[in-house]
Amino acid sequence: MERWSPPVELSRQEQALMKRLTRVRALFGFLRLHRHELFDETFQEQLEGMYRTTGAGEPPHPPALMCMVTLLQGYVGASDAEAVELAVVDLRWQMVLGCLGADTPPFSQGALQAFRERMVAHEMDRVLLERTVALVRSGAMTEGERRAVSKALRVAIDSRPLAGAGRVEDTINLLGHAARSIVRVVSKITERPPEEICRKAGIPLLLAPSIKAGLDLDWSDPKQKAAAIQILERQVSSLQQWVDRHLDDVVEQPLRTYLDAVTQVRDQDLETAEDGTVRIRQGVAPDRRVSIEDAEMRHGRKSRSKRFDGYKEHIARDLDLPVIVACAVTPANRPEEEGAAPIAEDVQRQRLRLVELHIDRAYVNSPVVDDVIRAGGQVFSKPWGQRARSPDLFSKRDFKIDLRAKTITCPAGQVEVFEPGDTVEFDPEECGACPLRAKCTQAASGRGRTVSIAEDEALQGKFRKLQQTGPGRAVLRQRTAVEHALAHIAARKGHSARYIGARRNLFDLRRAAAIQNLEAAQRLIQEAA
Repeated sequence: MERWSPPVELSRQEQALMKRLTRVRALFGFLRLHRHELFDETFQEQLEGMYRTTGAGEPPHPPALMCMVTLLQGYVGASDAEAVELAVVDLRWQMVLGCLGADTPPFSQGALQAFRERMVAHEMDRVLLERTVALVRSGAMTEGERRAVSKALRVAIDSRPLAGAGRVEDTINLLGHAARSIVRVVSKITERPPEEICRKAGIPLLLAPSIKAGLDLDWSDPKQKAAAIQILERQVSSLQQWVDRHLDDVVEQPLRTYLDAVTQVRDQDLETAEDGTVRIRQGVAPDRRVSIEDAEMRHGRKSRSKRFDGYKEHIARDLDLPVIVACAVTPANRPEEEGAAPIAEDVQRQRLRLVELHIDRAYVNSPVVDDVIRAGGQVFSKPWGQRARSPDLFSKRDFKIDLRAKTITCPAGQVEVFEPGDTVEFDPEECGACPLRAKCTQAASGRGRTVSIAEDEALQGKFRKLQQTGPGRAVLRQRTAVEHALAHIAARKGHSARYIGARRNLFDLRRAAAIQNLEAAQRLIQEAA
């Protein structure tokens, strides 16, 4: 396999180009100067390990060259087709790729896509990110400093919403989309026109431009809408049965994917009424599928009023160096705390140790928090609020909580015992006769004041003490570094996913993080000079 070995010394033409890369798109110049450091012999061997050495087939393009192409593609936001053209018409691309003057592209669109899939399958996007982390750390510290802090890591973790690339549809369109996809795949397998398959499979609705056009009902009429569900479900079931009868021996990917999608949508969105008719299920399924094209994207909320459909991108940013050390992507409906575990695993793979963790309070319940504390590290977060339901009532802070004795004392002196995670209700008789009741609770007669005790109440108490002092608030403000890093990620990638599926979007996030790390390395080297 050919290894990428571009020259280290600058040619005259490259020297002239470098003079123009001081302000605009300066990373091109940095990559040209430091490509041999980024793609050293060890990393090139790792990239080459993605390929079999059987000798069969055409020899692949040099993996390091293709990896550099993926970086350039992410840097300028180019599509695969555009990246091929830029490698011919853009001198900056040619300089970095070592093919100045070439009139044909050094790679093809298909080769770029195949290389990306190999990177995903072999976790080489993670290795690329780790390479950029190492590059920043080596450029920012002396050898003595590296020995002192090479294992200790202070990080801040945060997330942002990412709108999925798949089309979000309602129940009727989800079933129709899956059914239309089944017909398309069956048409290719059997070499029959889709119209013939629709008629023979008993699903004439697909002959119309859209499912709702084929149903042709008054959608404001609840009875007609209910009838539409029954008609569509009956015809989709007919299609499934036809496929089972005629294609039982060849039901595999991608046909199996769409058949499973129909089953999933039916199970999550439909139910059978007492009279045997099919209707839309009341409520929303906990892990409801929202797209046929992207099976992993989900409904999510950034806040009570802001909803989005897709994923959450999580990053961990070093608080001592301007570098993103690890990333994760989770479906939008999953709690933030689930993004911390894969980040911690990636940090451990780099042989780094978390000694300080600055997080949003949505991450507090993550097992990573307990792991850091058990290892002697520190965790910082804003505490949960203690506001009362009404400003005229006593808040939780007016109650004295003794964590050692596990007792809570109300402003009137009544004492109750608790266990972490309990919701304490004070004696209703004592509360009913209390002269402070009007300032304490609006509960109905015969009910006492309730106070919730968090399972991590001790940790929340520590966070509240930090928030009450100037130095403590300064510590909590350190987390803004990861917020700024996320803002740069958003500016680079946009707010919508580029790829289908969580894993490919993790590749895109790691690539964007790697590019930001390379820009940070460039700044550090310039400052040192």
